[in-house]
Amino acid sequence: MSTGIILGLGLITIVISFYIVLNIPLWLLMWEKRKRENLIKEKKYHQWAYSSDDIMNKILKFCIYCLYIYGAFVFLTEVYLRFS
Repeated sequence: MSTGIILGLGLITIVISFYIVLNIPLWLLMWEKRKRENLIKEKKYHQWAYSSDDIMNKILKFCIYCLYIYGAFVFLTEVYLRFS
C-alpha cells in the first residue's frame, strides 16, 4: 500500500472514532428523552393502530376510492344515456 492510502485510512478511522465518541452523550440524552416521552404520552389505542396507516394502506385506500369513483361515473353515464 502506498503512504497516501495508509494515511487516508488512518484519517478516516480517526474522524469516525471522534464522531462516535463525541456524539455518544447526545445519543444517550435523545434515548432517555424518547423513553420518557413514550411513558408520559397517554395513548388511546394500541401501537398497531397508530402505525397501521402507513404508505401502503394509503395507496390501497386511494385505489379503492378510485374504483368507487369510476363505478359511480359509469353508473351515472349509463343512467344519463338510458333516460336521455
